[in-house]
Amino acid sequence: MQPFVLFSFSHVISIIASYVIIALILFWISHQSNEIKKNAEVSIGVLLITHYFMQFFHAVSFDLSWQEIIPLHMCDFSKLSIGLYLLGYDKRFFHCAFFWGIIPASMALLTPALTYAYPHPEFINFYYGHGLILLGVGLPIFVTKERPRFTDFVFVVKITLVMTAIIFALNHLLGDGANFWYLKDKPNGDTIINFFPSAPFHILGLIPAAILAFYLTYLPYQLKDKFTRN
Repeated sequence: MQPFVLFSFSHVISIIASYVIIALILFWISHQSNEIKKNAEVSIGVLLITHYFMQFFHAVSFDLSWQEIIPLHMCDFSKLSIGLYLLGYDKRFFHCAFFWGIIPASMALLTPALTYAYPHPEFINFYYGHGLILLGVGLPIFVTKERPRFTDFVFVVKITLVMTAIIFALNHLLGDGANFWYLKDKPNGDTIINFFPSAPFHILGLIPAAILAFYLTYLPYQLKDKFTRN
């Protein structure tokens, strides 16, 4: 297998293919009957929940540390949240997945912390899992026209700060192999976190950057509401 190289030909093609496939699926679903739309919601919800609980097999298959068996990354929570929402659970799950999923999953596709390039199974699983998150979040946005409000942005920021403290403690309790939410150390590879101070002080940049990412995700709706009022 070839080592992963950021923005190599295979990486760029994988990014483009991921978004094109997601767009085509959402376009097709949006032009179907209500019954097919509902079946699509349930089907994608099942795929998301299944992929979430497959973390044990992924960690073993890709020879990851035993701590990686536990699905505690932000994208894992986003995957679980949007899966539950599509299966009929509370709208709060959509709000969490909306902010936890769109920019974090997109950044993961753009700057993945991978060792090997396509067609390594870990690479394929990584793009499938994160693409599935964007598909799941995109379904209520573009098909059923669901959207968050500013109060939902505030709610998710609050719950994320509480979870940050919990994940930070768990990282240290679980030992050297645990670096969930990249709170203990910077991820391998080239990411925006490389521009932050050295660990553990990178957290001082990581938390504001996450809140800013959440706000930028909501900003198009805020601008739309403003122009509509005007």
